[in-house]
Amino acid sequence: MLTKPRQIVLDKSAFQGIRLDSLCSFAKQHLLLASDSLFYECATAEKSERQDPADLLAKYECLIKGGAYYCSMSRRFVEWECRHCRPYSWFLPDLAATVQIRTGEKHPADLLHSSTYGEMSQPHYKVAKAILNVSEKVKNRIDIEDPLVGEAIRQLPSNRYERFRILFESVDSSNLHQMCVDSVRCDWIKNEEQFCLSPEWMTWQSRRLTDVIGGNYHYLRQTGGRRGEEGAEHDCQDMEYVLLLSRADGIITRDKKLVEPLARAAFPEKDVFSCLKEVPESYRCDSTNP
Repeated sequence: MLTKPRQIVLDKSAFQGIRLDSLCSFAKQHLLLASDSLFYECATAEKSERQDPADLLAKYECLIKGGAYYCSMSRRFVEWECRHCRPYSWFLPDLAATVQIRTGEKHPADLLHSSTYGEMSQPHYKVAKAILNVSEKVKNRIDIEDPLVGEAIRQLPSNRYERFRILFESVDSSNLHQMCVDSVRCDWIKNEEQFCLSPEWMTWQSRRLTDVIGGNYHYLRQTGGRRGEEGAEHDCQDMEYVLLLSRADGIITRDKKLVEPLARAAFPEKDVFSCLKEVPESYRCDSTNP
């Protein structure tokens, strides 16, 4: 590639809401990312009149064959940073896997019959359950030890974007290095002193997003609401799309409840689109399809 293409993340809400032919046409002239997270959501979608997992998986495969790029989810990026002790590069696509899918050597649905699929579901479930457990414990402790903190949490804006923005300001004022070290497997990290030292690391951004989601659950509990395990797992899946924005330039989403406000608050310098027509000409690139 002679010039650095601008990468665009596609989430499930946009994937389902945009016609396949339009997405494929768009992908031929843009670096569109069809991530592992999107595949996972398609594969685990609950069958209904509006959606069928088999149809979603077929559309996912057609989209990659039509020009989109496959890329991994955060677990792979975090593991890479641990083992190499440096931030993951700006380029997110997995070119080898993309070529294998396009040539028919591999099919995304093959993951359903491998250990990889089982591994994919665990991080989301474990993180979601951990966040819920922590938020419950924190609420109980605050109610007993420091009701003024609970009152301050209840005073956070009801508008999701504004609330996320304030929560990010709080998280960004702290050094997340040690929390990042503690949050991953110790046998992964080559050198703890050199690992995850700044926001340039995807691991740092993953921890940052997780803490803000947790802070939002504190707010929900203090205001009489709560998030169940299924909803929390879905939030962790959506968080994966936003994490890719730490490297990508824009995201296409129609999710107004979490993805859009979280993306705008986490990365205000990045672009958030709701449809293909909103993407400017500056995102067009010469065909980079292998």
